[in-house]
Amino acid sequence: MNTDKNNFQQGWLLFLVIIAGLVARMEMATLGHNYDMASYRIVVGILDQGGSVYAGTERYNYGPVWFLILHGLDVLAGHNETIFRYLVAVFLSLVDIGICLLLWRNFGYLAACLFFLNPISIIITGFQNQFDNLAILLGMAAVLMMGDDFDRPVDRRKLGGLAILGFSLMTKHLFFAFPFWLAVKQKGVLQKVIVVLTPVVVFLAGFIPYWHGGSQGIIQNVFHYHSMTNEYFYKIFVPMCLQNIFSSRTVWFACLAVFAFVHRRKKAVEFLLAYTCVLVATSPAIVNQYLAIPIAFAATRRNVLTALYTILGTWVLAVHRDGLHMLGLLPQISPGIPVGALCLAMLWAAWPQEIITASRALYAWCVAEIKNQLGIKG
Repeated sequence: MNTDKNNFQQGWLLFLVIIAGLVARMEMATLGHNYDMASYRIVVGILDQGGSVYAGTERYNYGPVWFLILHGLDVLAGHNETIFRYLVAVFLSLVDIGICLLLWRNFGYLAACLFFLNPISIIITGFQNQFDNLAILLGMAAVLMMGDDFDRPVDRRKLGGLAILGFSLMTKHLFFAFPFWLAVKQKGVLQKVIVVLTPVVVFLAGFIPYWHGGSQGIIQNVFHYHSMTNEYFYKIFVPMCLQNIFSSRTVWFACLAVFAFVHRRKKAVEFLLAYTCVLVATSPAIVNQYLAIPIAFAATRRNVLTALYTILGTWVLAVHRDGLHMLGLLPQISPGIPVGALCLAMLWAAWPQEIITASRALYAWCVAEIKNQLGIKG
């Protein structure tokens, strides 16, 4: 009886949190928009005229899922620019609700609330209107469908999950390395190959209807696309001797490979969220919207470091010229500062006991050295 009562109360509280989060996102939408919304208008303009997005603009660098959604929202808005902008914010807010509900189901009420009320998520969804959250929602749905039994061969259920992961890649290729992560968990060489290839084949198949007339744009703007290179992890955490040997992209790929083995024993959905943390923390290229990618991870790994990441990330988005641009409120800081906090959170999530043991050993050594220098015995 008490359990039912608690679940009922938590359900109502979560409902109120969702209402508050929706209001906050819509309030962000009233503040305007930036470069991304201008790109969306270019995309729907091309589609309205019956053109090919991949042949018509360099400002679309993803699979076809998002531009099809944009086209539908534009038609629903009656091609009204203002209504369209709000519909995009509403759609992405609904996606955030989907992630919130999955977190509630798998990690509990607090994780769901912390995700939906996270100011980074609110700003990116409501103001910047970026759609990484849609790829994350599809990724979470994929691993939840697949389940956690990777000792058995790939069956229809797993194959369905891998297909959904392919649609996540087709939306935005955040999880480009995640099939490899899943292959690390999967038993059997042939099964590993199926796990890696299925999402990739689905992703590539999405371009087939647009290849004729759009192949050059697909190759140049999707597969050869490079984001802004700022290399925060590389410059802060990688020793100079290694920087002289390995590029930042090589280090990034190496980190993605290593942490696949570090986290391989986690449940599938935790595994995916850990991937989002490693992906962003070690990336050679960070732009504003990437700060929202590991928010679900932060909501499930509640500690000082993830809280610090949220505070610093919100600060960046509040003052950045492509964010809310509130320069009079706070001084501008580099996105590398919250990324540094995320890197520490990444290490803590991977090796908490080892870090505690090493810290205690370092503390004991420091105390012994101080006593030795002061001539104190015992």
